[in-house]
Amino acid sequence: MMSLMVIGFGFFSLSNLKVTLYPSFNIPVMGVSVNYANVAPEDMLRLVVEPIESVIMGVEGVESLDSNVRTGGAFLILRLKPGTNIMVTEQKVREAVDRIRPQLPAEANEPFIFQFDPDRAPVMRVSVESDVLGLDELRQLSIEYIEPRFERIPGVASAETQGGLTRNIYVDLLPEALARHNLMPSQVVNAIRNNNVQQPIGSLVADRTSFSIRAESMYTNVEQIAQTVITADNNNPIRVRDVANVRDDFEEITSLVEINGRNSVTVDIQKQSDANTLDVTHQIIQTMDEFKPNLPASVVMQVLSNEGQFIEDSVSNLAQSAMIALVVVVLILLLFMGGWRIAFIVAMSIPVSLTATFAAMYALDITLNIMSITGLALAIGLLVDNSIVVSESIANQFEKGTKSRFQAALDGTNEVGGALLGSTMTTIGVFIPMLTLTGFAGVVARDLALTISISIAFSFIASIVLIPVLASLMLKPEQFQNKNYTMSWIKSLENNYINILEWILARKYIVAIGVMGIIFGAYHMFGTIPKEFFPETDEGQFDLRVELPAGTNLATTATLLREHTQLILEDPDVRTVITNIGRRGRSTLTNGGTMSITLVDNRYRESVTADVAARLQERLREPDVNIEIANLGGSGGIPMGRGWAGRGIRVSLVGGDMEVLQRLSLQIEEALINDPEVLSVSNPRSRPAPELAFELDRNRISRTGISSTNIASELGTQARGTRAGFFREEGREIPIQVRNVRDQFQNRDDLFALELAQVDGQRIPVFGLGDFSMVETRSNITRRDRETLLDVSVMIRGDIEAYQTRLEELLESEIFFPDGYRYEFGGSVFAQQESGSEVLVAILLALLLTYMVMASLFENLRDPFIVMLSVPLAFFGSLLFLWMTSTALSIPAYIGIVILIGIVVNNGIVLVDFIHQNTRDKEDRQDYLELFLHACKRRMRPILLTAMTTICSMIPLALELGAGSETWSPLARSVIGGLAFATILTLFVVPTVAIGISKKRRKVIKKAFSA
Repeated sequence: MMSLMVIGFGFFSLSNLKVTLYPSFNIPVMGVSVNYANVAPEDMLRLVVEPIESVIMGVEGVESLDSNVRTGGAFLILRLKPGTNIMVTEQKVREAVDRIRPQLPAEANEPFIFQFDPDRAPVMRVSVESDVLGLDELRQLSIEYIEPRFERIPGVASAETQGGLTRNIYVDLLPEALARHNLMPSQVVNAIRNNNVQQPIGSLVADRTSFSIRAESMYTNVEQIAQTVITADNNNPIRVRDVANVRDDFEEITSLVEINGRNSVTVDIQKQSDANTLDVTHQIIQTMDEFKPNLPASVVMQVLSNEGQFIEDSVSNLAQSAMIALVVVVLILLLFMGGWRIAFIVAMSIPVSLTATFAAMYALDITLNIMSITGLALAIGLLVDNSIVVSESIANQFEKGTKSRFQAALDGTNEVGGALLGSTMTTIGVFIPMLTLTGFAGVVARDLALTISISIAFSFIASIVLIPVLASLMLKPEQFQNKNYTMSWIKSLENNYINILEWILARKYIVAIGVMGIIFGAYHMFGTIPKEFFPETDEGQFDLRVELPAGTNLATTATLLREHTQLILEDPDVRTVITNIGRRGRSTLTNGGTMSITLVDNRYRESVTADVAARLQERLREPDVNIEIANLGGSGGIPMGRGWAGRGIRVSLVGGDMEVLQRLSLQIEEALINDPEVLSVSNPRSRPAPELAFELDRNRISRTGISSTNIASELGTQARGTRAGFFREEGREIPIQVRNVRDQFQNRDDLFALELAQVDGQRIPVFGLGDFSMVETRSNITRRDRETLLDVSVMIRGDIEAYQTRLEELLESEIFFPDGYRYEFGGSVFAQQESGSEVLVAILLALLLTYMVMASLFENLRDPFIVMLSVPLAFFGSLLFLWMTSTALSIPAYIGIVILIGIVVNNGIVLVDFIHQNTRDKEDRQDYLELFLHACKRRMRPILLTAMTTICSMIPLALELGAGSETWSPLARSVIGGLAFATILTLFVVPTVAIGISKKRRKVIKKAFSA
């Protein structure tokens, strides 16, 4: 009944577990984004970025600061020190930036500060398209009708519309009218600002009633802006309409979003951090189906990305793998345990342990995600290990002739109870160091380690409590006296094993040579096997980032990107192309864009995603157009962090002179671009951008009595425009933009004709106050810790770490770095080495803990050393199987090796413990060799059975069946290879070393063989 209660409560907990893609965690990275429209990178750096950098670097907990400055925008990345409270740091950064906000230009947007939280990423992106409605109508439809319906869904945090046209009030200045009325643009801006106010005055208490007082003069319609009085000429008011055209229009298009070449807007939907992703995405689709019929007939909505679908596919795949593993384990038990009764008893430990694990996960607030479910799938084969050993020991009591079922269950359990406790503690002990891992390796390890540890702990309890009880109720002594084909085969296998072991014991040097050879082979193979940070998954999605020469206008960029989109859609492997014209991430740029490509399901295409990306990149390649592949290769849904995912090596060139850095980057690009192993070389900042620099003449300006700041402001208002306030309507703030009429500002002649000052009725043109010069400037500035650098990103095929060595040789031998210039490596190769080092430390700690636990169990230091010899055998087996299956050594493979340590030492503990039980204080007996061999024979079957169940339970994961399976196959393969190799050799190596390490045993065995 207790078991049924555990199962019932477990299923209740399972129904209430949240389902998410990955565990909740905080990436120690923050971002600051700020835009200042049309401002050159140097000015952006000087006016905006450097003030922000100076206050951010002083915030406690900030380890490094990367700044990427482009025309009109900047993006700052803050990496925090391990253990830093990111929420507290975010608040400190926000306060620091607020302190210097008055020093930043008023026209610059408010700095947007955020942390890289996977829970803030959209769980679904939906497109809204129409062949009839315009982009303004689509945007309004999305904001006013679609967004509110999504936001009413329980669990949805926000729905945000991207793309379309945004409303704006333009005050288009007429230069001739301004000159005629002797007005300057700044006077128009000030007039609008001063007549569009809402200011609290105070309060008044009268007749026991408190009145708040405010002064209000807000524009309620566009005509009021046109009627605003700027000044008076001979008592005749001069209004805005006399010198400008006021129009209610749409913001100039700086970026476009197109789906398969059609104009559209997109809606990004975010969930609340505590919401169930699957429930939210299902309700979004259901809600969308409900209101679709009420939309205009021409409007089409489609789901562009759905995190819930990937979760569902991954969870379904892992659950299917777990079910297959369960069936395989039960079949193995039926074949090799000697009957259905004992197989049923052993199999009962699986549902009891699993459901108890679900209850523990619910209590510890562990979600059902791809990490925890993978842990459960891996644990299926381990859950029966303890039960197999107990049931086999009970069965052996019946084979000895014990008639009482109760006594057989009691004696059989007592015989192996101590060894099982030690083996369970060692298995759990290897997971403790995994919980200390940081970064993405720690994210992967935490839920995986917890679920496996919890399930193994419950399986131990089930093996010593549930199994003996069921055995005493269901097993029949006579069934173990019958000899069937399977039992006969096992007996034959045991006899052959003893014969081989006896031959090896007489020639112990063979084992010594073999173990030394295996250790050397493992060392050599570890140095040669390909390595990667995290396996890529063929999710069928990637980006092509396109950049034209700096200065290219948006219309030319749009034309090229649309042509590229049509060429891409002709490829039979392509399903959807989302074209972002004039935008890359949060930055806007007129000379570039991104094409996000989704491929058809991998069942309907022969090429993998990387090959399709390389093929399309080559097909679209043109002179003076830079095309780079980005976001290639998934990570099983694991967020990899900026610059860490995929097959990227980032070479950061650091130095003082940007021209030298550009020359070095071009040399690297030319040396690598034709390498067949290189997918792409990203060096978009090597091209200069044309710029007209207005050099103010201080002597001329001083004679006017006007400051240089005012002159620059007048030029900025007429050229770029100045925001004079907001027009409020129906709760929305619509910017009022003052600038020259666009018809008279289209070429350089219009720029040269501008008038910037007025002195004693005399208007002074732009050339009267300075001169224009044509210069070439940087289109992008990158800094790290306030030091200028240039990044060259190299995406490659094959082994990243091996290619890094080749790249280092190239940089050292073929590229000359002047004094004061250096290079640094980053990207996924940096994360691979950093996480690989952490995992190796975790492996060493796991070995130490395992040794300490075994030393406590055996109460000596010799026997743990004997058992630990199985670890290098397992390590070699893992590397050999990974090499045979062309699998790189990645973080999941490392974790598999850590898991393997706990599994293989279990076999050694069970074997050595029973050898001691059977031979303790019997070294002087003549039949010592017989007793020793009998102990090894008795433990052969449970060791082989536990290895078979574990190996077979991991085969479904190793075969890469279904979504996200590529992520976990290295883990399963490393366990399969290591366990298969180590199990067979452990049966021979551990007994041989147990004899060879003791002088007294050596003499006894030698005497027995000579007799």
